Amino acid sequence: MAELGEPLSERELDVLKCIVEGASNREVALQLSISPNTVKVHIRNIFTKLGVSSRTEATTAALQQGLVTLPGIETTAEAAPPPLEDSSPLSGDDLADDEEDLLAEPPLPVTPAEPPPAGTRPRWWVWVGAGLSLVFVVIIGLVLLLGSDALSALQPTPAVTPTAERFVETPLAESWSLSRPMPQVRANMASAAVGLDVYQIGGETAEGVSNSVDIYAVHEYRWRVGAPKLTAVADAAAAVLAGEIYVIGGRLNNGQVTGVVEAYSPLNNGWRPVTPLPRPVAGGVVLSDDAFIYLFGGFDGQEYLADSYRYDPTTQSWQSLPPLAQPRAYAGGGVAGGKLYVVGGADANGALASCAVFDPAGEVWAECAAMQQPRRGAGVAALLNKLYVFGGLAAGAGGQSEVYDPVQQSWTTIETPMLADWPAWSDMGTANVETRIYVLGGRQEAQLLGETYVFTPFVYQFFIPSTSAGGEPEE
Repeated sequence: MAELGEPLSERELDVLKCIVEGASNREVALQLSISPNTVKVHIRNIFTKLGVSSRTEATTAALQQGLVTLPGIETTAEAAPPPLEDSSPLSGDDLADDEEDLLAEPPLPVTPAEPPPAGTRPRWWVWVGAGLSLVFVVIIGLVLLLGSDALSALQPTPAVTPTAERFVETPLAESWSLSRPMPQVRANMASAAVGLDVYQIGGETAEGVSNSVDIYAVHEYRWRVGAPKLTAVADAAAAVLAGEIYVIGGRLNNGQVTGVVEAYSPLNNGWRPVTPLPRPVAGGVVLSDDAFIYLFGGFDGQEYLADSYRYDPTTQSWQSLPPLAQPRAYAGGGVAGGKLYVVGGADANGALASCAVFDPAGEVWAECAAMQQPRRGAGVAALLNKLYVFGGLAAGAGGQSEVYDPVQQSWTTIETPMLADWPAWSDMGTANVETRIYVLGGRQEAQLLGETYVFTPFVYQFFIPSTSAGGEPEE
């Protein structure tokens, strides 16, 4: 998490400049081509690092510290206000949309205090004021006589703030790069993304089934530790609803399957219990359509399930839905075009390639095109209404993953260089932030992994032609 006094990142400086210019959250999002939620995350980090609690204070601190300059406004670091003692992150209410217009107001002009009534000023103050005026006249005279260097010599040298060495991702192949590794090797964890952070929750570590939470700030290339989950589980799944991460079901350290449900608040860095599942489930597919949480399939410790459930946060209850046509567990899923997809997984006979799609409006299931090969424990993420599937057991040789286009109803190959060395790469975490998909950890046979890979679909990659001195593109 951001800390008081920590240097602002390049993107945070961009957001801060927009704030100083009076832009609202939506205007900042348009100017920087990022989402409004991403803007809120940046603003929260800026407030924490500067030790302020409003846009007005942030603007004042930015100008006084020389972080942002405006034409016609001269700033000095000496006038910077001391940091606030309470530097805890702001709550969601501080960045709510209905307060945005108020927070977007420029700093109010400072009205000088009225002088005290005549006759009340001590006589000695006149002599002190005259002495200060004389010193000021002498300084101005030195500047006129010796130049601006004389004034610079009288000012204290600002302290140099050390900056952390920036991490540089390693390109691996077209669309793939290697980012900062995870703090610990981990597989079978629940994964989710909120704002610019990727969360890895629970799973199996070198010490066994865990309740730890590792958080990756993707724009800062930095890992931090979150509050531990209330219950340690592996083979759980997660989805985001109303800014909270719901982690559902899973397998306990003693091997038993649980129906426990717990929700994590990134703003408060805290957990709360949620209404448990109607039955214990591990290895289910958990998805969110921004209104409800859905659970499909899974394993109850004895058999593979076709059950489907929907959680309503208003009534805090689970509702049964029409079951899957085929029982399965350890499948993947995603939301594309307003529909919920469940792909791959396994049943009692082994890995599956089949695909099922659920229409939440009509509450009906339909069959979609099967994958090119069966995959159990694959990493799955949805981005721009396409479904990306990475690795998985029984994926076969060739080092390939797949992407599904619901419009064309077809699967195409994704070259995955890691599968050349790890043909059995499975049980990894996946989450997408903006235009990138993060594929983290997992296992290669019995070996736990800690790498962080980044996949950027080719549709987002573009090139700007260089220009000559005359401004025309070079041939």
